Amino acid sequence: MRRLISLLIFLIVLITGAAFTKVNSDPVTLNYYFGSLTLPLSGLVLIALIMGVLLGALAVSLATLRLRYDNRRLKKQAKLAEQEIDSLRVLPLRDIP
Repeated sequence: MRRLISLLIFLIVLITGAAFTKVNSDPVTLNYYFGSLTLPLSGLVLIALIMGVLLGALAVSLATLRLRYDNRRLKKQAKLAEQEIDSLRVLPLRDIP
């Protein structure tokens, strides 16, 4: 069932993208600092979408790397705390007067 829903969503996006490409095939000029580029509007939107996905993936991967580092550090701290607790458990108890 889940595969069918995924396939249906994929087909809807594909058909919508094809219709968007057909309707927006007029060339547009993109001016940037080092020159200009003439592309169909649908191609420009596709490039912007791909760049957005790549930048989003980069941001998520950087956040994931930071969280992995924090996780590793906290596991090390927990292991040291457990070792300290274990070493304190073997100490003999003394009576306090």
